[in-house]
Amino acid sequence: MEPNSHRPYRLGIDVGSNSLGWFVVWLNSEGEPAGLGPGGVRIFPDGRDPKSKESNAADRRVARAMRRRRDRYLKRRGNLMGLLIKHGLMPAEESARKALEPLDPYELRARALNEKLPAHHVGRALFHLNQRRGFLSNRKTEKGDKESGAIKTAATKLQQAMQDNGARTLGEFLHRRHQKREPVRTRNTATGAKAEYDFYPTRQMLEGEFNSIWSAQEAHHGGMTQEARDAIHEEIFWQRPLKTPPVGKCSLDPAKDKDDVEGFRCSWAHPL
Repeated sequence: MEPNSHRPYRLGIDVGSNSLGWFVVWLNSEGEPAGLGPGGVRIFPDGRDPKSKESNAADRRVARAMRRRRDRYLKRRGNLMGLLIKHGLMPAEESARKALEPLDPYELRARALNEKLPAHHVGRALFHLNQRRGFLSNRKTEKGDKESGAIKTAATKLQQAMQDNGARTLGEFLHRRHQKREPVRTRNTATGAKAEYDFYPTRQMLEGEFNSIWSAQEAHHGGMTQEARDAIHEEIFWQRPLKTPPVGKCSLDPAKDKDDVEGFRCSWAHPL
């Protein structure tokens, strides 16, 4: 049968994950099969890496997340610097701020617990807390999360090491390591796929150090008010919550509007 015939036909389509098959069956005047063809198949990439078999979107998603984290960090750093300048804990002149960069921030964080520091040195110590502000999980549960399990283990080891060392804060502990030329950055020391860390700071440790530094220095500087503390603390440690995914409609009795609670699917976390 010629493909350009005006006789009726039926088109069959087979849709696969990375292919599309098609075939034509020609019909007679009674709608019964009277001829076959043409047909064929079109194969297209399945959207996965041929070696790892992972989705090509995974690399794009990772890169996008890195860009977002970087943008948020730069915005937070700029806002924090503005607050420190506003409350007299950083100089307004950029050249004066550059002159503070050679100071050892770990030493300042340790000294701030025991002695009066110049206001700009206090600001330098607080600014350093924002650089690596500790791990804070957004997960509602960490069951089966090997990475979070490794972090929790390393954080417990860090707390024990701080107690054994007599360090009151993370900054004091890291300053002593820095003096011994020991690493102060968290590194994955595992040789296999499972992560392993010697120590891992948590957000709670950094917040505790912030409170200790502020309590020790606020009596010496008029700009360290309660208003300044609240604003600076929020700028350093606030973390945006995860977006809650929308709940789909029930397939048996779908919701007709957003107020129809019974018409949406039950959450997996429901006790029933």
